[in-house]
Amino acid sequence: MRVMDLAIIGAGPVGLEAAARAARAGLAAVVFDAAGVSAHVDAWGWLRLFSPFELNAGPEGAEVLRGQRVQLPAGEEILTGAEFRTRYLLPLAAALRSRIEVREGAGVRDVARADWLKGEALGSAARADQPFRLLVEEHGAETETFARAVFDCSGTYGQPNWAGPGGTPARGERGARRAIEYHVPDPLGAQRDLYAAKRTLLLGSGHSAATTAIALAALARAVPRTRFTWASRGTFDVPLRRIEHDPLPERSALTRRANTVAAEPPPGCEWLSGARLLAVTRADPGGFEVELETAGSVRRDRFDRIVANVGYEPDDRLYRQLQVHTCYASLGPMGIAAALLGEQGDGPADCLIDQDALGTETLQSPEPSFFILGAKSFGKNAAFLMRTGYEQVAGAFSLLGRHAAAARSDSGG
Repeated sequence: MRVMDLAIIGAGPVGLEAAARAARAGLAAVVFDAAGVSAHVDAWGWLRLFSPFELNAGPEGAEVLRGQRVQLPAGEEILTGAEFRTRYLLPLAAALRSRIEVREGAGVRDVARADWLKGEALGSAARADQPFRLLVEEHGAETETFARAVFDCSGTYGQPNWAGPGGTPARGERGARRAIEYHVPDPLGAQRDLYAAKRTLLLGSGHSAATTAIALAALARAVPRTRFTWASRGTFDVPLRRIEHDPLPERSALTRRANTVAAEPPPGCEWLSGARLLAVTRADPGGFEVELETAGSVRRDRFDRIVANVGYEPDDRLYRQLQVHTCYASLGPMGIAAALLGEQGDGPADCLIDQDALGTETLQSPEPSFFILGAKSFGKNAAFLMRTGYEQVAGAFSLLGRHAAAARSDSGG
């Protein structure tokens, strides 16, 4: 049985940074991605990032590309997702392939110890004596890979929240899920025909919903009969609360523009605060019949499209058989969740939190050598910045080094 040093789940920005660090350390590592390298970034490629390139490039990854004489974007450049992917992520993956195994179209379905059950050797370092077993689905067949350490960098983009009351499905939402857009659409570009001269219900109160609202407002001003209702569950006087002295101008500008759309919507459009989606039904011959609760009453309405930008949550099915302590509120690892609560308080979420503030020890779970890194480590908390993920990678490698040194010491090596 061949045992890899490290298995990385997810070939996005954080997974590739981990692969770059593994390559420098000379580790036998493999990266799995069910779709392909940076497929999720590709899915929102037309969107501009809030932060400049210097905050989105990993230190190890950038060093790899400099060694390959790749011309990197300037540190202050604000890139679209597509530009970030083509100018940084894809070249990085290509540069790593000679030293790291990158398996695209390979989805990890389960991670467990080779033989320990979830309830055995509770909290014991003895669990590290057995490698992890990863069940992988690839090209219609199942294979298994064994590794001494696992980094879950699979993110949350593929697991949108439900749009109904309390985070559960609204009545009928399960049946309509395939017809509802849960990601940020492109109504001014590739998806213009889906939204032009149509009536859209937009649900959400974060930056994703704000981005959609701004685009729909621009489309409504350009194309007659384009209308939308923006329904957010918060009861504030604006949909997005401003971060005082926001160091990210792009984010500040987005907040300002979205709040202006809510205050002065185009004709036939509106913003509703304190709204909840109660029910949704597919209508004949098309569109949706919905029930919204707003201002203490139920409003029945009809829309051609529904966009539910209501956030994402981690898929914990991968590690159900491991000893992972997750937060009852965010579903993220408990150590990180508690540290985030201490850093953020109850104000608007700010993604400019570095791992030093959270503490490297927060990355550890009761399962030795298993780490949840990147956006997935924040669970339902959307205040994640790529830079934090890169710092997490460095912290996880540091912890692995400490564990290896302790093991050598215990064995008298």
